[in-house]
Amino acid sequence: MMRSRATTGPTRPYLTAMIALCGALSLFMLVSLIAAPGRLNSDFMAFWAYPRFIAAHDPAALYDSAQLQAFEQQLYAGFHSFYPYLYPPTLLLALSWLRALPFGAAKLAWGALGIGALALACRAAFPGRAGGVLAALLASPAALLCLATGETGLFTTALLLAGFAALPRAPLLAGLWFGLLTLKPQLGVMLPFFLLARREVKAILAACLTALVLNGASAVIYPARLWRLWWRTLPAYQDSYFHAAKALNLNILITPSANIVALGGSIGLAWAVQMLCALAMAGVVIWAARRAPYRLAVAVTLVAGFLAQPHAYAYDSIAVVAALALALEARPGAIWVALGMATYLAPLLLLSPWHRAFIDATLLAACLTGIITLAFAARNGADSNHEPDPLLPPLA
Repeated sequence: MMRSRATTGPTRPYLTAMIALCGALSLFMLVSLIAAPGRLNSDFMAFWAYPRFIAAHDPAALYDSAQLQAFEQQLYAGFHSFYPYLYPPTLLLALSWLRALPFGAAKLAWGALGIGALALACRAAFPGRAGGVLAALLASPAALLCLATGETGLFTTALLLAGFAALPRAPLLAGLWFGLLTLKPQLGVMLPFFLLARREVKAILAACLTALVLNGASAVIYPARLWRLWWRTLPAYQDSYFHAAKALNLNILITPSANIVALGGSIGLAWAVQMLCALAMAGVVIWAARRAPYRLAVAVTLVAGFLAQPHAYAYDSIAVVAALALALEARPGAIWVALGMATYLAPLLLLSPWHRAFIDATLLAACLTGIITLAFAARNGADSNHEPDPLLPPLA
C-alpha cells in the first residue's frame, strides 16, 4: 500500500474548483458526444473491429494495412480513415470478448470497466483519499479524451497504480500487474529500471512470468508468426506517424520526438533527441528508485515514462495526473502547484482553436524537474527499499 496524506493550505480551494470545472466540462462534452449519433473516428472502433477481423480472415492479415483498412471501411459505413493494428498479439486476448457485444453496448462496457479498474487501483494507491483522487483523474482533460475516444488510458493507469501500490508488501502481485501492462508495453518502458534499481527480484520474476504466459497463450491461440509481423511493421508505422505529425501537426502525440516533428524538426533530429531523453530518463528513474522517498520515486517514474518513449498520446497521460497527485502529498510551493495545474489543464488545448500550441513534452519535463526538486528537498535517501518514507505519513 502506498501511504498518503491530504493536501492542505491555500491552494486546496483552487485545485478543488479547477477539478470541479473540468469535471463539469467533461460531463457536458461526453453527453454531447453520446447525443450526436453517427460520429465516426472513435479509437474504440478499432478495438471492436480487430477481433471481428481475425474471425473472418487469416489472423496474420491483421498487419496487412490494405486488408484491415478495407475491412474497417466496410464495417463502418461512411468511415474513410484507417486504424492500423500497432499492438503486440497479446492484446487480442484482452479484446476477444468484444465480439460478443454490439458496438454501443461494448463501448459502454469498456468505459465502465476502465473506470472500475481505476477506482480499485486508486483505493489501493491512495488510501483514505481514493475518492478525491479518482474524481481528479476522471475529471481531467486527459480522461475526457480517453473516454471520448474509447482508448486504454484508464486500464494502463490502473495497472501502473496497482503495481506500485502492491510493490512494497506484495511484490509478486505487483509483478502480475506490471506483466499485464505488456499488452501496451511502451507505457511501462521505465519499469525495468525502477525494479532493477530497487532489486525487486520477486516482482521482476512475476512480471516476466506473466508476460511469458500471455505470449505463450497468444502463440497457441493465434499464429506465432504474428510476433514476427509485429516487429517488422512497428518501425514503419512509427515512421509514418512522425510523417503525419509533420504534415498534419498531430500534437496529440505528446512525446519529445513527436513534438519536435510537429514543430518542424527533422525526423532524424527527433529520433536523436528521443534516444537521449530515454537514456536520461533511465538515469533519473534509477536515481529516484534508490534515493527518493517511495511515492515521489513513483511519481518520477510515471512522468519519465512519457519522456522516454517515442509513441504516446494525450489520452494516455492520465498516469501523469496520478503522478501530480503523488507530488502534491509533498506539499510543493505555489510555483510547482501552478505548473501542475497547467499540466493538468493542457490537453484542453486539443479541443480548442489553439490545438497547435499543445507541445506537452515541455510541460512534462518541467513537472519532472519539480518532482525531482521535491524529492531532493524531502530527503536525500529513503529509509527502506520496501517502505514509504516516513516524511510522507498516512492520513491522520
